[in-house]
Amino acid sequence: MGKVILRILLFALCLSSGIEAATVTLQLKRPNHSLLMRSSKDFIEFRPNANVHWGIKISGDFFYIEYGAKIADTNYGTNVVAPSDYESYRIGLPIKNLFIGLYYQQWQGFSSNESNCDFCDAREDLKSRNGSINLVYAFEKDFSMKALNSNGSEGVKFNHSWLATIFYDRLKVSDNGGLVQNSSEDQFLFFTDLRALEMRQAGAGLGYGVTAPFGPLYFAAGAVIGAGYQDNRRWSLENIKSKNTGAAIHWNSKINLATHGDGLNFGVKGFFFSNIYEVTGSKNVMSLNYNLYVYTSYTW
Repeated sequence: MGKVILRILLFALCLSSGIEAATVTLQLKRPNHSLLMRSSKDFIEFRPNANVHWGIKISGDFFYIEYGAKIADTNYGTNVVAPSDYESYRIGLPIKNLFIGLYYQQWQGFSSNESNCDFCDAREDLKSRNGSINLVYAFEKDFSMKALNSNGSEGVKFNHSWLATIFYDRLKVSDNGGLVQNSSEDQFLFFTDLRALEMRQAGAGLGYGVTAPFGPLYFAAGAVIGAGYQDNRRWSLENIKSKNTGAAIHWNSKINLATHGDGLNFGVKGFFFSNIYEVTGSKNVMSLNYNLYVYTSYTW
C-alpha cells in the first residue's frame, strides 16, 4: 500500500510542477540508524546491518520526492549477524528560503553489544520506526534551500544565513521479547521489562547555512540544533501501558558538494541527524542517523 501511495503522489506532484522544469536524480545511498539506550552510566548500542541502497528522486520548482530499495549483498563485508529490513520515504518542499521536510524510515533487525562483545548479539525481531516533520526558514530571502537539500540545477551563488527550525519527531522501538535481552538484562531492567517504547517530541531551534560556488562546483552546508518537549508511552511485557514526559534534543546537519547549472550534474552529499529522548530519571534513548549519497542528476 505504501508503494502505491508513493507512486500516486509522485505522479500528482510531477503534473503540478510541470514536467518541463523537472530534475531526475539517480543515487546510491548508505543509510544508518543506530539506537543507544542509557541507564545511569551504562549504555547499550544497537546497529542495523545496513546495505547500499539505490534510489530515484524527482524534483520540481517547489518539491522533491524520493524512493529507494537495498542492493543485495552490499553490506561492506560485515558478518550478517542479524538480517536488516529497511524502508525509507522522503518528501521535501524547498521553496526559495523555506524548506519543509517529511521523513519516515523503518528498520527491523539489529546487532547489539548486549553481551559485552563487538555487536555479536542478533536481534532479528527488534524494530524501529522513525518519522519526522521539519520546517526550516532562512532569514536571508535569497538563500537557496534547493541547493542545500537537493541539487544545484538552478545555479548556485555565494550566500549565508541564520536558520530557524520547528520540528516534530516520533520514534517507536519494539520487540515482544523485551527491548534488552541476553546478559545485560540485570543492568537494564527498565528496558528489559518493556516490549515497546514510543517517544514523541516537538520543539524549535536555530542554526546556520552557507552556499558557495567554486567554478563548476559548489559547496553547501547547514546545521540546526533545537530542544523540545516530549512524551513517551511504554508497554510492559505484560502489556501494561504507562506514560511520562520530559525534555528532548534534536539536531541535524547537511552537506552537499556537486557540480551545478543546467543539464547533467554529479555530486556527493550527507544528511546527519540525532534525537535524544529523556524517558524517565536517568533513562535515555538516542537515535543516531546518517545518509551518505553519491548521485547524478539531469535537469530539463
